Amino acid sequence: MIEWLASVIFFMAAMVIVYHHIGYPLVLKMLTQGLENTLPNFYHRRHQITPLDHMLPSISLIMPAYNEAGTIQEKIRNLAALDYPDYKLKVVLVCDGCTDGTAQLAKETLAESECSHLNLSVVEKPENCGKVAILNEAISLSRCSVVALSDVSSLLSNDSLLVVAAHLSNENTGVICGSYHFLKSLSVGEQAYWQYQRSIKTRESALGATLGVHGAFYAFRRELFDLIPADTINDDFTLPVQIILKGYRCLYDPRIIAMELEQACNEMDFQRRKRIAAGNIQQALRHAGLLHPKFGKIAFNFFSGKFLRPFMPLFLFMALASSALLSLSYTIFQIFLFVQLGIYGITVLYIFRRSQPNHKRLRVLFYLVSGHIAMAIGLINYLSGQTKGQWKRVNTET
Repeated sequence: MIEWLASVIFFMAAMVIVYHHIGYPLVLKMLTQGLENTLPNFYHRRHQITPLDHMLPSISLIMPAYNEAGTIQEKIRNLAALDYPDYKLKVVLVCDGCTDGTAQLAKETLAESECSHLNLSVVEKPENCGKVAILNEAISLSRCSVVALSDVSSLLSNDSLLVVAAHLSNENTGVICGSYHFLKSLSVGEQAYWQYQRSIKTRESALGATLGVHGAFYAFRRELFDLIPADTINDDFTLPVQIILKGYRCLYDPRIIAMELEQACNEMDFQRRKRIAAGNIQQALRHAGLLHPKFGKIAFNFFSGKFLRPFMPLFLFMALASSALLSLSYTIFQIFLFVQLGIYGITVLYIFRRSQPNHKRLRVLFYLVSGHIAMAIGLINYLSGQTKGQWKRVNTET
């Protein structure tokens, strides 16, 4: 009886793990064959001022910042070069208790001739309030019809705002997000992971059911905004979902590129993934109502992607524990157990050494498994109440 139960647990856990990582992307691929996005003509403006400019929505681009002296100047120069009418764009930089001169550098850069036309306001908060508090205040004060949120450390492709405006000309679309890339990637594992994520988001968007965006850049209709709960960890999931629940679409467009300038060290990347993991479990529990069949494609995408993800460490542990029990009677499970222990042992060793394997394929495997380890720690941190909403930087020195 015990062996039978262990067998059921093992194969159930294995099926869920394989479905989440491989089966779901394959199903998405089959469901989205032949689906394409089309955009209105004014998307092809290409820096030429035309009468169609008056049709473009006013956009408030809000940038929360905490000690971003290293990238703020490049960000402002990037925004000044975007192809969008000056009188339609308002940029708000909110320095949330910065101690490194971010605000002063922003003002100095704005005085440069190529940036002086940019309508940018610098708001300085004397104390750190946390990103969610900053977003709630800044978005509530906005009077533009569209709000865009962007990280200071990410540069935007030249026509990003035009693509946003083109999508939002469809009254059924509420949120637009872009494609996240690295100027200097940490590893081939990280590159493979984000390529995998971009592929999934492209197909989710083709179904009209993207869930969650990347905080590096996304935009939405201001009228659809509701205050984000103060304890929210992953605001870039909660805010879009609040809009989706009102019946609007959240779309992903790979033509919008947010290029990350910062290169994290191994320790910084692992710490970041632990925090994201805590946010993943919070959003899975808080928005479990999205699993209701009435949400159709959204429910399918939420379950297959977002809901299962934070629970992967539990399924991996179930597979490990059940294979350990079955290994007492079956040689094949001795092999399964040995492989699992070997993978986890090597991954933990490299995490403590703050390094990565030399072989390319091993680096991809390391990134995947270390992500699940970070997920497990993030799950424990969240359930024990250790995850807070304040900004926190990790030393980027290797």
